Amino acid sequence: MNFSSMEYFIALAEERSFTRAAQRLMVTQQTLSAHIAGMERELGVRLVNRTVPLTLTYAGEVLLGYAHRFEADRRAMEQEFADIAGDAQGLLRVGIASTRGRLLMPRAIAAFRQSRPGVRVHVEEGENAELVQALREGRVDMVVATVPAGLAGVDSRLLRTEQIVLVASWSMLRALYGERARQVTEEVVRSGSLAPLKGCPFLLLGRHDEPGDLSRLLLERAGLPGEAPVVSSNSETLFDLAMRDVGATFVPHDLAQAMLGGEAARAMCVMNLGPAARIDIHVAWRSSSHVWSVMADFAQLLADQLDPGGSV
Repeated sequence: MNFSSMEYFIALAEERSFTRAAQRLMVTQQTLSAHIAGMERELGVRLVNRTVPLTLTYAGEVLLGYAHRFEADRRAMEQEFADIAGDAQGLLRVGIASTRGRLLMPRAIAAFRQSRPGVRVHVEEGENAELVQALREGRVDMVVATVPAGLAGVDSRLLRTEQIVLVASWSMLRALYGERARQVTEEVVRSGSLAPLKGCPFLLLGRHDEPGDLSRLLLERAGLPGEAPVVSSNSETLFDLAMRDVGATFVPHDLAQAMLGGEAARAMCVMNLGPAARIDIHVAWRSSSHVWSVMADFAQLLADQLDPGGSV
């Protein structure tokens, strides 16, 4: 097996089709099929079930893990030699949640492109757990995410601590609590507990996303139901629904500031939930004896753009 064999197998595993994988690789189906057959002969196992859609055998799933790590090591090697040669070109793949990406990436990438015009940037959006897994498998070069302390095979540095706030329309709050609406929200801010909001519908992010998991934990601590009338992977969508009186939702403080202006600022209540609703945001990459200078520069740019370790 060689570099091409691993690349071909990953493409086939992701596309689940010889036709699509061959198109993606810009080779003929016969060439791709020959590579896969050769790998199966070399390993002495069947890697794929040639059905429609194509599926991987157990051996194929095992090989896919090795193939991702193999490709990640190959990229790390190419990046190190690019630094040795002083070649300021290449592709930087950055994983980030969509809401955080909207807030951080435009300014960061614009500044980065000025200093590194030869480097292309691909932004991969996803939920936190998906991003960390993509990093460990080498499908992205670096992530801006919440990374568990001491995660094997990953190096990380703290960028900032993100404050999560609860937003709800005053019209919905008055419909629920009448003249007590302001008193209820002040009690939430004072105590940091959601208990005074009994009967309020909460709009939540999906599970395995840090703000979504945190909001469910806060609801559980307050003894409130964690089932939501609306679940979405997009905080902006939930914010817009909150503005339409559908429910209250949890968003980063920065997003609330960016979304609220003019009439919207007067129509919406923003409740700071205090230290219990803070999330550490890291920049991270796979552990290696050499850190690609492109990644280091982008990480430093993000750190300069933000207040490292600060609360917002």
